[in-house]
Amino acid sequence: MTATDPELGEVWKALSDPTRRRILDALREGPKTTGTLCAMFPQLSRFAVIKHLGALEEAHLLIVTPKGRERWNSLNVVPIQQIHDRWIRPYEALWATKLLRLKQIAEQPAAPAVTEKGPTAMPETTASPAALKGLGHMAIDQEIAIAASPATVYEALTKDVTAWWGADHSASDQMTDIVLECELGGRFYEVGANGETHLWSRVTALKPDAYLEFTGPMGASGVVHGVYSFTLEAQGAKTLLKLSHHAIGEVDEKLQAGYTRGWKELMGQLQLFVETGKRSGIR
Repeated sequence: MTATDPELGEVWKALSDPTRRRILDALREGPKTTGTLCAMFPQLSRFAVIKHLGALEEAHLLIVTPKGRERWNSLNVVPIQQIHDRWIRPYEALWATKLLRLKQIAEQPAAPAVTEKGPTAMPETTASPAALKGLGHMAIDQEIAIAASPATVYEALTKDVTAWWGADHSASDQMTDIVLECELGGRFYEVGANGETHLWSRVTALKPDAYLEFTGPMGASGVVHGVYSFTLEAQGAKTLLKLSHHAIGEVDEKLQAGYTRGWKELMGQLQLFVETGKRSGIR
C-alpha cells in the first residue's frame, strides 16, 4: 500500500470509529480470533463486530490469517506510520534542532555513550531518508508452553535475564551483564566487557505476571519503529508465553528470518531455565 491521500483517507475513516479503535487496542496485545474479538464486545452483535473488522481490513489496518475454521486478526501498524510520515514528520524538522539543544542544556551529563544493537547478529545499516520512503513491515508471532506458573515465568523474564539470554544474542564481543529496569520507561540494555552499553529498547507497558511490552529497534538500526511484547496466559499447570514482534523500516525477509530464529532460540532457553534450572545464558 502506498501512502496516497485516497488510501490514507480510508485509514482516517476507519480510525474515526471508537469501537474500531478499541479493537485495534485489543490487537496490540497480539493476534486474536474473530470469535475472541466478538466475545470482547458483548454489547455488539457478531454481525456488527465482523462489519467493523471488515472496515479495518479494507483500510489495511488488519491482517487476517485463516487457520482451519478460525480467522486470526493481527494489527498492521504500517498505515498508521504512513499517516505519521505524511502529516507529522514534515513538521518535526521545524522544532527538532531547538528541542535537541534544549535537551542538551537541561540534562545532566549522561552515562557512557549508548548504541542500539540487539539479540540477533545483524550487520549495522544506516536508514537514509530515501530508503525510509519504502517502509517494510516485519511481523513475528511465536508461542511456547512452559511448565510453570505465570508468576514464575514473569520473574525469569524480568529478574533472571542473564540466566537464559545467551552471548550469541549480544551486541558486544563479550557481554558481561544484561539490565532490565522493569518499570514504565525503564531501559533494557547490555553491558560489554569494557563497560560500554548497548540500549535495546524501553519498557512501554507492563502488567505483572501477565504482560510486558518494549519499544525500540532491538538491534536493527534501519527500523523506524519497533514493538515487541510477551503475553503470559495460565493453562492449567503451564503458562502459554506468547511473543509478538513488529517493526517498520528497512526490513526484509533476511532480517525477519534472523529475528525469528533468534527469538525461537531465546524462548527455548527460557523454557529450559524455568523448567530445569539449567542456565544457558551469560551467567
